[in-house]
Amino acid sequence: MNPELEKIKSYIKNVIQMDDETFNLALDYFVIKKIEKGDYLLREGTICGHITYIQKGLFRTYYLKDGNEINTCFCMENSITSSHESFVNRTISKDYIQALEDATIISLSYENLIKLYKLNIKWQSLSRLLTEKECARLSERIHTLSFETAKEKYLHLLENQPEIIQRVSIQHIASYLGVSRETLSRIRSKIL
Repeated sequence: MNPELEKIKSYIKNVIQMDDETFNLALDYFVIKKIEKGDYLLREGTICGHITYIQKGLFRTYYLKDGNEINTCFCMENSITSSHESFVNRTISKDYIQALEDATIISLSYENLIKLYKLNIKWQSLSRLLTEKECARLSERIHTLSFETAKEKYLHLLENQPEIIQRVSIQHIASYLGVSRETLSRIRSKIL
């Protein structure tokens, strides 16, 4: 088996018990790609056709509001990225997904995921568990944005995803936290 597929296999097995035979059903459907920094997995106005495992690299999801980029998510190694609303509902995406670093990804198309559902129920169970995980993440994000101060939002990010602080520009972090770059700079200077 391709060594790059070992990581996604391990990721899946951490989510659900899956035997090798069931995992191997997907081998013909996984597509490994190299993505350069600045390239897009998805652009607004298109339907998200893939769910993507990030083997190496960092991506941001954002949308445009009055010409401003509003970051909604950062995804890095050993995680999944997709415009979930577009992917699941087969609707036009409002999101952009952009590589912030050179990356290696493993993607699975919507059509091939449906084929896997029909081949073995474990793939349906995996999707359900990943969807539940994403719902929990979104619920936490809504709570953070709605009820925490700018300082609390930054400290929450620093505590829960310190690698984001190290790898993402202050401009993108400020947008993600819903604060101005200047406000974030003041917060950081008081903490450091």
